[in-house]
Amino acid sequence: MANDNINYSNKINALLDEMPDFVTDFIFNFKNSENLPTMLQYSRDIYDFLRFMVNYLPEFSDKKIKDLTLKDMSMLQPLDINRYLTTIKSAKDRRYTKLRDKANAENDIPQNHNSSTIKRLRATLSSMFGFFMISGKLSTNPAAAVRNNPLPEKSLIYLTNEEQTAMLNVVRTGENLEGKAAAHHERFVLRDSAMILLLLDTGLRVSEMLPTNIIDYDFESCSLITIRKGGGTDTVYFSDECASYLQEYFDAQRAKYMIPDAQIPAFTTLKGERLGARAVENLVKKYAKAGLGAKGKLITPHKLRSSFAMSFYSASDNDLLLLKEKLHHKSINTTNIYAKAAPGKKADTRNLLQGLR
Repeated sequence: MANDNINYSNKINALLDEMPDFVTDFIFNFKNSENLPTMLQYSRDIYDFLRFMVNYLPEFSDKKIKDLTLKDMSMLQPLDINRYLTTIKSAKDRRYTKLRDKANAENDIPQNHNSSTIKRLRATLSSMFGFFMISGKLSTNPAAAVRNNPLPEKSLIYLTNEEQTAMLNVVRTGENLEGKAAAHHERFVLRDSAMILLLLDTGLRVSEMLPTNIIDYDFESCSLITIRKGGGTDTVYFSDECASYLQEYFDAQRAKYMIPDAQIPAFTTLKGERLGARAVENLVKKYAKAGLGAKGKLITPHKLRSSFAMSFYSASDNDLLLLKEKLHHKSINTTNIYAKAAPGKKADTRNLLQGLR
């Protein structure tokens, strides 16, 4: 996991080098300063806003991002924050969109600007202004005054147990794969079978799975050690079935690389490099499409987490607290979305009180 931390640190420092020193003060002193992925996302969000300031707000047009000061930040009004968020959401101004897309590509900044992204950007700015208010360097928080519209509830997308079986069958056999995917299936069958089953078996986030090395897996207790979203080490347990797939794949990896387990990433490319999140996303989409056919569900790795949650909730007799622990949620309110999405039992219980009166 150390190499991944170095990679995050390098990306964070590269972005901070392009921004004023006050941003560095915030990034390394806010509440999640132990969580490198979150620090990187905050850095990207702030960089994007500062670029908007110098390229879009007339009063800062003669400045470069690096030259901005806290005095400049104190001049911002809620209308400026709202203008930024509106511009991103609508993406109608081609001058800014073209500039933003180019810079985002250079800095590996995600391109999705949906409602949840807009909400996150506002929260990032509010955290930064709030930090400088607490430290006495700013007197107002313009982002806090921007209306935070509630996100519309979305239908939870997940795979039923039958659909999970169909998808796993494709992973294991290559059935319904076409072209290069079919031709190269045998080369990846051990890895992909172990990896997809692990995601469905534990509800792990891809960001929690990929940084692990073989040494992090214990087959006596059928568990693995990982760093959870938000920071902190956690023990995650997998089934005997999953253990057998993992052991077969790891044995093949040991025979191939002949180096200590601590140096072998749990899931690698053919070259031995650690598998990336984008590659996992493409694999999941490929297998889901081949397994589900015309059903047309858009399945991403996070949908496998939802699939685990729905299956576990039902199999555990609707034990919401245990599911919360399995998913490592901080709040039961987050876990409750799976209870809301579970098939209702209202019809089954229509006679429950009959005969009691």
